[in-house]
Amino acid sequence: QMTISYSGSFIRLLLRWKGSIWRSTWKELLFFLIFYYAVRFFYVFGIPMIFEDDEKDMKRFRAKFESLCHMFENFSKQIPLTFLLGFFVSNVVSRWWSQFQTLSWPEDLLSGLCLIMPGNDDRSKKRRHTVARYLNLTSALAWRDISSKIRIRFPHLKSIEAAGLATEKEMEKLEIINQSCPHARWMAPLHWIQHIVMQEVKDNNPMASLVNTFMKDLQTVRASYRKLFSYDWVTVPLPYSQVAALATYAFFFFCLFGRQFVYREKETDRQIDLFIPIFTIVQFLFFVGWLKIGQDLMRPFGTDDDDIELLYIFERNVSTSFAIVHQLQDNPPPLDGSDEDVFWKQAEAGETVTLNTTAIAIHKHAPKLHSYVTVKSEETEEDTAKEGCNLARRSKK
Repeated sequence: QMTISYSGSFIRLLLRWKGSIWRSTWKELLFFLIFYYAVRFFYVFGIPMIFEDDEKDMKRFRAKFESLCHMFENFSKQIPLTFLLGFFVSNVVSRWWSQFQTLSWPEDLLSGLCLIMPGNDDRSKKRRHTVARYLNLTSALAWRDISSKIRIRFPHLKSIEAAGLATEKEMEKLEIINQSCPHARWMAPLHWIQHIVMQEVKDNNPMASLVNTFMKDLQTVRASYRKLFSYDWVTVPLPYSQVAALATYAFFFFCLFGRQFVYREKETDRQIDLFIPIFTIVQFLFFVGWLKIGQDLMRPFGTDDDDIELLYIFERNVSTSFAIVHQLQDNPPPLDGSDEDVFWKQAEAGETVTLNTTAIAIHKHAPKLHSYVTVKSEETEEDTAKEGCNLARRSKK
């Protein structure tokens, strides 16, 4: 699955735990409430206990504490938290989605390969199989450097060999390449693919346009891995994240005092003591949950709930790639006319080709043209058309 899949009504969405706002913010909310009630306990019980023998000093100290709470409440209003978090999270989410779109998929490349090597002889099958394996080997070598789950799946190169993605001789060559240039090891299987295609061109001379298309698709695959490395090397600037985190936690530090229930002398300033800071808790879930989303999505290939399941994609690509070069290529459709479909029979009979009426019928909403010009009669067709166009133009204005 890609991150956490969810659907359902409003209540069902709120009651989900995995990947939810409750799971990502409950620790911070617990600490906030502990400190909040500690300050409240100090104001209600601590100050009278400290100044139990001097009521005048107690009132003076309580007045200073209340002034401090009012001051902190005013400070919290001056922090542009919504703007800072909104700008931060929007950039991080855009970066997160761009990284997902950068991932390479084997379908287009291997479908083009089957056009270059369409034969069913052992040599063609072996070459198609090897190209598919090299493509998956490249994914294993490149993605294990950017994904925690792929790294756990393949902790060392021997594990890649044990999985069947490379032979012993190929791993020896990769080690030699890694010693001379560590950053070129993941590109080696893609170069091996080029050698196989060039050998096919030499032996069977496929169409140049098909070979050219395949090479462009191979270049696109190579560029996708390079972009992923670039995203991994260049992260969101640290001050950017620090400003968002500092603004959020400073805001709720001020709320520890500013949102306390204090005695107010004016009747119009008095509030109801709810004992539980409901509005502050809701605000805490909004802002801290917003910040957590941004922090979690900065590294989308980790092990968090909302991270992209790159291991699932890798295993899916492995099975799909070998299915393309084997099952799909070895099982062509019957094109000898022995299996006529219903639509062909309708066309041969001169009937209008329609969908079979035995299908389940549902209510259809056919599209309707809403913009048109009315023509009154054939005699004044030209004048009326001009008039209608003018009316339509004025109506549009």
